[in-house]
Amino acid sequence: MESRRSFLKKSGLLMAAGSLPLAALSQEGQNIVITLNVDTSTIDKKDVNASCNFGQEEGVPNEEFTVSANIGDTITWQGISVNAPETDVVNIVSINYEGGKNIFGQNILSSNRTEPRRVTGKVQSATPEGQDYKYKISFTVSNNGRQRNGTFHIDPKIQVH
Repeated sequence: MESRRSFLKKSGLLMAAGSLPLAALSQEGQNIVITLNVDTSTIDKKDVNASCNFGQEEGVPNEEFTVSANIGDTITWQGISVNAPETDVVNIVSINYEGGKNIFGQNILSSNRTEPRRVTGKVQSATPEGQDYKYKISFTVSNNGRQRNGTFHIDPKIQVH
């Protein structure tokens, strides 16, 4: 049985891959920032969606907000207060896998100590055609230094090509 390397060499595929620039072979992608806009003065656990959005077109609910990404892209989630950005804080705590293809290779992405208000993940695999990566954003809100009503959740989608 012929080895994979000799088959690739004979077929010209090894040479073709060898002639590609190193960047073409790496999984470097773009940086995608998803910003959760929160009305920190009115947010309530009973209706989180009434106080939050991603800047999507009117009529698109948060659950249907979908980001398109590619393998190798880095996605960063951040939150901002729409009414008091100088004093109120939206702290993205974690991104939790809920369903579909797990594109990050782990179930929970957590914020880190250097950027406590953000969570970052690198896309490692594609979603099947017509399917989404379903996840939940967990976040907290502080008004003038006081935390408001515990942890909130919102659940948009990602499609990876």
